[in-house]
Amino acid sequence: MTGRDRPNLLRQLREHIDFLEASSAAFDSGFEAEAKRLSVSLRVLLHDTDSSHALLDQLDVKNKIRLTETSEPITPGSLAPTGLVIMRISLNTPSGAYLAPLHGLSPPRIKPPVKFNPWWLSTVYVDGKKVEWSRKKFVLTLANVEGGAHVDPKLNAAYERLVNENGLGWTAQTADGPQPFAGSPVAASVRQITYEVLETLERLADLFR
Repeated sequence: MTGRDRPNLLRQLREHIDFLEASSAAFDSGFEAEAKRLSVSLRVLLHDTDSSHALLDQLDVKNKIRLTETSEPITPGSLAPTGLVIMRISLNTPSGAYLAPLHGLSPPRIKPPVKFNPWWLSTVYVDGKKVEWSRKKFVLTLANVEGGAHVDPKLNAAYERLVNENGLGWTAQTADGPQPFAGSPVAASVRQITYEVLETLERLADLFR
């Protein structure tokens, strides 16, 4: 088996950028399950295993670049969810949803780019059961457990609680009483991670020519 040369690796990178852009457009138009496909391309670009290397690692840039960082600082005791999502409440028809803010960032979320390992591995959210979530955990949960590239036969309890049991605990007051926020905070987090990666690759495009 021969190694891939740089032009081949760059073609692979361009394909996965195209995948991310197309799936992001589908996600933003309302197809939330597209986050699973986002997670697969993110895994290809970013995740190393014993038997495979991230595409950005094969291009010899993963540990040299600085990635866009948009997470909300974790504030102990805060009533607002920290992490990568935002909450939006519609006043006309009272309802709430978890969303990826993309470039619409509050001042605390505008930060200098950071090295890969702190970006990938640092805790960006702590749920009500004190389970810590990193970007790596969000991406690999969707890609490896929840059907992105593989459906694990065992449910991930932390994921189930966060997505299907209103793990963030937020509700919107409606005529029918309090209703849990719509949308998956995990899917919205993966969409925001995708935004960070695409923005990073665009900012550093000269490295991939």
